[in-house]
Amino acid sequence: MISLAVYTSEPLNAIALASLLDSCPEVFLASVVADLPTFANQVAANKPDVILLSVEGQLDWGLLHLLHRESPLSRVVLWLHDIAPESAYRAKEWGVRGILRKSLPADMLLKCIRRVYEGELWFEKTLTETFLSGRTVRVSRRENQLMTLVSQGLKNKEIASVMEISEGTVKVYLSRLFEKVGVRDRFELALFGLRSASSPADSLTTTPVMSTVFVASAGASEPTRSNANPQMARLFSDGEVD
Repeated sequence: MISLAVYTSEPLNAIALASLLDSCPEVFLASVVADLPTFANQVAANKPDVILLSVEGQLDWGLLHLLHRESPLSRVVLWLHDIAPESAYRAKEWGVRGILRKSLPADMLLKCIRRVYEGELWFEKTLTETFLSGRTVRVSRRENQLMTLVSQGLKNKEIASVMEISEGTVKVYLSRLFEKVGVRDRFELALFGLRSASSPADSLTTTPVMSTVFVASAGASEPTRSNANPQMARLFSDGEVD
């Protein structure tokens, strides 16, 4: 029997899952929890075979790290509406075994749980094709810091102050970073940084000296102002371009 632990903050999802699994004797629903600290404690105590983690908004990388530390043999499936290829690739590298869309029918959810329990990976075809067509690049701690600061909307002068370098050096770093990750301007770099970020709580003291980020091929994850957060688009509309 497959033991399953579920985190979801949506009561209707919790009710629907409980009803679905009542008719599935091969899956034992160990817990459905809406509070993350309680969920982490239950995972540590019960060590479920599979963890179904409902994601709304930004993925909590710190939570993934915590779940892996508390129950390293549990197989994690992210249950969500949408995810950027960069985040999906990073999740796979962090040990996530499956990514399941909430728009899929119930039988696909059960199929995913079974496959992941049996040791397979569950990533939709479009994501796996993007993984195969994309590339990985190594970025330094300073480059990660620069991406974070650009994503926060800081201007070159402000970035120079934070990083304790000249504005000219900031421009040189940005130009090199644009080329390395394949973006055209600081707006696209900001979007890329948000999709690739580990956690808002990360700092220079915890970020590795060198880390690997995934770069999707052109068109696979094309950032544009039309599909970006309107507030973010306004933030960069009149900003510096390099």
